[in-house]
Amino acid sequence: MDRLIRDKVAIVTIGDTRVSFYNQRKHIVDAEKDKIMELFSDDFELYMPEPVFSTKGGKDIANTIKEKRIGAVIIHLPIWGTPALAAEIAYSVDLPVLILGNLRSDSSSLVTLLAVAGMLEQEGKKCIRVSGDIVSADIKKQVDDFIKAANLVERVRQSYFGLIGGRSIGIGTTVFDPSQWQKVFGISMDHKDQYEIVYRAENIDEKRINQHLEWIKNGAKIEYEGRFDSESLIRQIRSYLALKDIVSESGFDFLGLKCQTEMSDHYALQCVAVALLNNDVDAEGKKTVIPTSCECDADGALTMRILSLLAGESPSNLVDIKFFEKTKKEFILANCGSMAPYFSKDERSENQWDNTILMQHSFGEAGGASLQMIAKEGNVTIARLFRKNGKYIMGFFEGVLEMRPIEELRKTAWCYPHEFVRADIDYDKFYQTMNSNHLHTVYGNYNNILKNYCEMIGIDYICYNV
Repeated sequence: MDRLIRDKVAIVTIGDTRVSFYNQRKHIVDAEKDKIMELFSDDFELYMPEPVFSTKGGKDIANTIKEKRIGAVIIHLPIWGTPALAAEIAYSVDLPVLILGNLRSDSSSLVTLLAVAGMLEQEGKKCIRVSGDIVSADIKKQVDDFIKAANLVERVRQSYFGLIGGRSIGIGTTVFDPSQWQKVFGISMDHKDQYEIVYRAENIDEKRINQHLEWIKNGAKIEYEGRFDSESLIRQIRSYLALKDIVSESGFDFLGLKCQTEMSDHYALQCVAVALLNNDVDAEGKKTVIPTSCECDADGALTMRILSLLAGESPSNLVDIKFFEKTKKEFILANCGSMAPYFSKDERSENQWDNTILMQHSFGEAGGASLQMIAKEGNVTIARLFRKNGKYIMGFFEGVLEMRPIEELRKTAWCYPHEFVRADIDYDKFYQTMNSNHLHTVYGNYNNILKNYCEMIGIDYICYNV
């Protein structure tokens, strides 16, 4: 999916207070800036002012960076420049800056980079050093990852979390401290009771309900049985539309929803509602993905929000760690029914429900469907924010989702959505350090950006890939 909002980056070239000396190698500056424009202008919103030649010029550019709310700042050193001119630019943001140079023997870029980085870091300003030809894939990727991580920091800071309910079925890893979230991630939150879903659900316009019911019927296979009947499915649809309206009115960007046992036993299982909030389309058309965790897993919802933003606001999910085997290098991940239909959609089909079966759940006295599916094949990043001694750690790894025969689901939980993951990781380290029963998945490879993100906000991370 294309990013809904393009990432911003300021790329500021440092000049020389000796302008006549600078002009002798200005052709190198022009050539390097042209490369940057060609490589990055399509992917990012660039702010590339004229080179800085004075302290006043640096202050003016720094103020513009702040006004434009640009979080990713690159100090560009194509030739020798006056190191002190970099200071105002570096301190225009509270994140690390990337210092970009080249390795041309005729440019003096490297000596300038070391002078600038040394000056800033002796003052306590963290810098990321990158030198080389910007057109090389490795150098470009380092710059790409930095820009995306810095923008991720800002977008997470601007996120608003909705806590619907509270701790579910005694799972302590799902609770969080709102003050710690504000301090570490910059996130604000609010709480609503689950009863708001119920009273809103019963007043939803029948036209909207029928529209969604027909949309589901036209794609998914529906297997009514026992506690899952047409009435409980309608209550699930009502619940989704109530939550969609709550999100719209409150401005929430991501949610945690308790469900068990009040909703699951006394109104309707919330699996369909959570799945559709996490999805990128519903019967009313294309929609914003609202990362939503079941069991009110707050750290899970935040992980999902981070992964979704990384992937251009594509759907993410919550899954239980059902089984892993280090000799086979595989995980079986499944959760009780809240995976977005997006994860099983055949790319050749326009109907997201083609590979999803709605069937009776294994629990929930109020009735309703679980979404049985197998997530489609593809490269994925799997991650989880968790805490140790009260401090946050991000654990993550890259892997590949594989397809298996549907009968494989009988070995774990027949009605649950599943992921079959092939991953080359340190399984012993994962077992000893992962402080959560939940993991979260998004399509794409994002290890390096997550590393940068964790370093920028000052939390530890564990990359489990070997």
